[in-house]
Amino acid sequence: MTRIKKQKIEINDNDSLQGMMQEVYNNACSQIQDAQKIINEVGAAAMPDDIDDITKIAKAKTEALKVKDSAIKIKLNVGQLQNEIIKHSGNIIEAVNSNPEVVEAQTFDEIRRMVKEKKERGE
Repeated sequence: MTRIKKQKIEINDNDSLQGMMQEVYNNACSQIQDAQKIINEVGAAAMPDDIDDITKIAKAKTEALKVKDSAIKIKLNVGQLQNEIIKHSGNIIEAVNSNPEVVEAQTFDEIRRMVKEKKERGE
């Protein structure tokens, strides 16, 4: 594994933004691979004897899937930001300020909460 290069983030600098986005994207890819490895190893290595063992295996897989889901969202956010920058001909400030639709993690949490509440009400 290569050593991560220390990033110097500067405002309104295309090279700085590109380096930071690349690092975020690479870290997200790494998280996805690690989570998938955990899911595969837990499934292959475990020999559950009772319900408690099965529950623990399911919990470990669920946690790994949450990490994987989060990393996928990060990749999508990087892609959305890149798309906005391209639409605005490389003007980073205009791209970030003009798009209120860039999805944040908080938005996904709110959607999950709404779905959970609707499910609890039986709708």
